[in-house]
Amino acid sequence: MSEALDRLARRVAGDADFLAAPLALYCRSAGLDDAGLCAVLRCPPERLTALRLCRAPDAEPASAFRRDVAAIADHFGLDADALAAAVRRGQALLRLRQPADAGTLLAARGRRPEGGGT
Repeated sequence: MSEALDRLARRVAGDADFLAAPLALYCRSAGLDDAGLCAVLRCPPERLTALRLCRAPDAEPASAFRRDVAAIADHFGLDADALAAAVRRGQALLRLRQPADAGTLLAARGRRPEGGGT
């Protein structure tokens, strides 16, 4: 892959619209480098940049996610189950990084005990 595409793939690693983002978080959480990711996905190293530049599948509905992952895996000759697991884990980590809205924070707060104690 070209140096320019490699730079672009690194730049979009924070953009959830690209596979680069969930794959980067998956690698960080699993302690993998590029070679490790290629081994897990059974991806030739020369195709990794193009894979990262693919549009990420929507997490929902599950049927669309499976269809998109299967199409990507087929196109790149990857292990579809391993790709699905990596993307799901990365997307979950992306959701955890998003700021919670006020309603979520209020719902998580416990009730005060009767009698006004803290």
